[in-house]
Amino acid sequence: MTPEHLCELPLVVFEAGSSTRLLINEWFLQAGIRVKPVTELGSIEAIKEMVAAGLGYSIVPRMAVAAVHHRRGLQVLQLVPGLSRTLGIALRQDKPVSKALRQVLDALHNLNATPP
Repeated sequence: MTPEHLCELPLVVFEAGSSTRLLINEWFLQAGIRVKPVTELGSIEAIKEMVAAGLGYSIVPRMAVAAVHHRRGLQVLQLVPGLSRTLGIALRQDKPVSKALRQVLDALHNLNATPP
């Protein structure tokens, strides 16, 4: 689905100022489109419920609909162009990194180093 396909449909989004909302707004703006959401909510579950009830569509993080039980009543489509965001990990400087956390950090680093 492209911004052009979606711009005329009723959009249900996160509240203004949230990182996901900013990303969505930028995605539309890059296509020269300024969207006017029909509803702004602060909860991913509330957004999914409104979409499942047929009150509009939304753009949500993939992990919010990754599991089948998270998709009840929803259809998940690919965006073109795709959206992505960079996340970081914040750690305390005064605490040593445990072996388990080191393994997670190494796995994330290796994942990031793998070309798509």
